[in-house]
Amino acid sequence: MPRAPFSRQLCILLTVDRRNPLFAAFLKTMEERSKQGDDMYLYCLDDGVREIQTLLPRVGPRLRLFGCAYASLRRSLPRVADVTYGGLGLLADLILGTAEFMAF
Repeated sequence: MPRAPFSRQLCILLTVDRRNPLFAAFLKTMEERSKQGDDMYLYCLDDGVREIQTLLPRVGPRLRLFGCAYASLRRSLPRVADVTYGGLGLLADLILGTAEFMAF
């Protein structure tokens, strides 16, 4: 899929699950940025790993999903085959490799 003329690469850190009011703001931001044609790299950390299954249907050429291996292990969550798991080094690479960073 060709990139939109003004697409940007955005790294999003999700640390909350759907019980937190910030989750609605996160979903709204993702929807808006998707409409703009931005490429998004979503790293789920802390309680954000609880939403990996929910977010999986959104994965595609414009959205790549990553999860914190340690946070998933601590919450006894199974690893999802279509998700790349890693640690804070992976998160650092995502932040450094994108034009913008947001956290929820």
